[in-house]
Amino acid sequence: MGYTRRKIRGINFSFLLAGIVFAGWALVCAWLGWPHGFRHGSTAAFTLFSLAAVFFCAFPVIWARFPAKHPVNHDLMRYGNLGDVSARLDREMADHFEAIGPFRFTATMLVFDSGHEFQMIPYDQIVSAELEKAAPEDPHDDPSAVVIHTRKGRTYQWYRTWMQGIFDPEAVLEKIRSVIPANHEAPSTTADPSTASQSPSTPNSPGSAQSLQ
Repeated sequence: MGYTRRKIRGINFSFLLAGIVFAGWALVCAWLGWPHGFRHGSTAAFTLFSLAAVFFCAFPVIWARFPAKHPVNHDLMRYGNLGDVSARLDREMADHFEAIGPFRFTATMLVFDSGHEFQMIPYDQIVSAELEKAAPEDPHDDPSAVVIHTRKGRTYQWYRTWMQGIFDPEAVLEKIRSVIPANHEAPSTTADPSTASQSPSTPNSPGSAQSLQ
């Protein structure tokens, strides 16, 4: 089984596991009548936990019916035919790659794999990389995110959090800059960039990004 298939199954399993956990709490509420602190508390809690269980379990079912909607396949399809890109990624991940936290640097691709999250960007699509600080006015403030821009005008942001992974932003930036082709072009000013990756629990930083290029 290749890396792509394992990643798809891993994400599906994580959603099913979350659904099972919520279903278990729903059964606890129904069986023990918890919580007891307010009127109809157990009914409300049972309903909420049941809806959460259905929500998480529905995604693997939808992805099985529509494989192109799966986050892994959807991201791979940005850069060519799904079968070709998937086979290429499998070959490169089976070969030697360098890992820095959740980042994987293969021969031609940058892969962000935090366990429950996945992004892949070919090196020849990266046009710039920079660090973002939570407090840019403070020269002693440590960088909080790695930001890269692609030829298609997309912006990827990876924050150093427990959800997206713990890593050294400066080491990641140095590695990304070393693999960017020397003849890359600056992003078009008419492009409409969109944030492609952001921690669900971390809002956009109010500070501006400090370019290190």
